[in-house]
Amino acid sequence: MIFPLNYIKKSPHRNCLEKHLQKELPKLDGSVLDIGSGGRRYDFLLKEKPKAIDTKPNEAIDIKFGDVNSLQYDESSFDNILCVEVLEYVKTPQKAVEEILRVLKPKGTLILSVPFMYKAHEDFLRFTRDYLKELFIGFSSLEVLEIGNFYTIILDVLRGKIAKLKFKPLKWLLYLLYIVLVLFIPLSRLSKDKVYASGYLVIAKK
Repeated sequence: MIFPLNYIKKSPHRNCLEKHLQKELPKLDGSVLDIGSGGRRYDFLLKEKPKAIDTKPNEAIDIKFGDVNSLQYDESSFDNILCVEVLEYVKTPQKAVEEILRVLKPKGTLILSVPFMYKAHEDFLRFTRDYLKELFIGFSSLEVLEIGNFYTIILDVLRGKIAKLKFKPLKWLLYLLYIVLVLFIPLSRLSKDKVYASGYLVIAKK
């Protein structure tokens, strides 16, 4: 279980996403391309250090410039591709998926996430489950998992509103209430309602 204070440091969406990643990333064998790496935050979950690219390179931590719409690698270059919270910034997602499919080795694995019912953050697109199934139709197998549920979406909104408060005594009082509400997240997972999700995790095989 994720400690409740993590839900102040990070959004419920991010915490739910990372719970999925903690389960799936250690399973990956072989080379990994991390697209939109940012700060290499998930290296520790991988067996091999990934090749990391981003539109904002960082030579200090070996992140090269790379554009998912035009990957500078040969066909079938990587055993695995990781693309976390990137596709929503891409205006041509079909082209991005074609490029991912091109550089992924046969039987290679793609792990990709996108937000859905989540705050706007200068992104362009949101993806439904049905659209993701159409978008990744070129893969031999595809699993689309919900990130979060109705309850974590409500907590995400509440956390965002509390963070904007200027009156600190009230702000920290509400954070205490918020932490109590976080404790009920495990109970919310008993719901079988798949309609509400803060995002989706795609696990696909070429």
